[in-house]
Amino acid sequence: MRANDTTAPDEPESSHQAERGLSRRRLLQVLGGGALAVAGGSVLAACGGSAGGAGASDPGSGKVALQFVFIKNVQFAGSYFADSKGYWRDRGLQVELLPGGPNLTVEPMVESDRALVGITHTAQAVKAILNGADLKIIGAGFQKNPFVLISRAVAAIRTPQDLAGKKIGVQALDLPVFTAFLSASNVDKSTFTIVPLQSDPTPLATGELDGIMGFYSNEPNFLRIKGVEPYTMLLDDFGYPLMEECYIAKQSSLDDPAKRQQIVSLMQGESLGWTDALANPEAAADLAVNNYGKDLNLDMNQQIMAMKSEIDVVQTDDTKAHGLFWMSDDLIAGTVNSLKLGDVNASPDMFTREILEEVYQGKATV
Repeated sequence: MRANDTTAPDEPESSHQAERGLSRRRLLQVLGGGALAVAGGSVLAACGGSAGGAGASDPGSGKVALQFVFIKNVQFAGSYFADSKGYWRDRGLQVELLPGGPNLTVEPMVESDRALVGITHTAQAVKAILNGADLKIIGAGFQKNPFVLISRAVAAIRTPQDLAGKKIGVQALDLPVFTAFLSASNVDKSTFTIVPLQSDPTPLATGELDGIMGFYSNEPNFLRIKGVEPYTMLLDDFGYPLMEECYIAKQSSLDDPAKRQQIVSLMQGESLGWTDALANPEAAADLAVNNYGKDLNLDMNQQIMAMKSEIDVVQTDDTKAHGLFWMSDDLIAGTVNSLKLGDVNASPDMFTREILEEVYQGKATV
């Protein structure tokens, strides 16, 4: 599913659009080198389409904002638990949850202090830093690359080498990611056929295609709803790691004792909230469908399936050992290398674990 780029984030979308659309497009644009005004543009332009008309964060009063990269669906379930269960309130914070969308770039919202912390795409954050933004990546919600090659379980494509002789559907905006993955896997694309794909994965369900590129929590669940059991090959498992849903904050905020403590408190709430979301996908979906994303006409079944899928990319051995959002040296190095395959020149010094170290204090839970 690919949503229309002109859809405002507070306009209802179909449940399928809400599952896959605009954040996908933004991610693919930055990974593929598309033109995005991630730094230097006016904050007013960057804020276009944001619902709620929020004012600037005021850390001195305990009122701060968390900026999402996408609409309020189950993608941000941990934040809904943190808010509704009072995890932030208990730490002296009043956190406004700001929805994202096609006309909003997260980085200027954080740089302008309209949000204390933002959740964004890793490549987008890196590009902003390369353009001079005063930002650091302080955590990662998705520990595994959520991009997948999807096939039917009855004719599964299990390894990159299995692509030989196959017909693979790839959307135009997915092509840079897919090409970088082939390079990482040393696969010659002349050994199989790439077919232009629209947003509908039906050609895979009917057997017209052998596989398609997609997102772990989206197209596979669409196929399941249609009665087709998919096989998903995570690109992360074959030489293309990429942390995603990264948290960003200003370096100057990290250097300010009062703001730093509020960032720590905000991330503590996020950790507690995501622990709840992972433990209860149904309740997470309910918060998205009937409360925080009530105006989006989200489909409950899709949201539950998406949340259950996200568990696989959010929770890993590293997070079990060190805490959610942890960024190991290996994960940082792998992400840097993968981004460079897509011509996004990240470096390890753009990432810092200092906030998470304060959040967890050597433990794996808050």
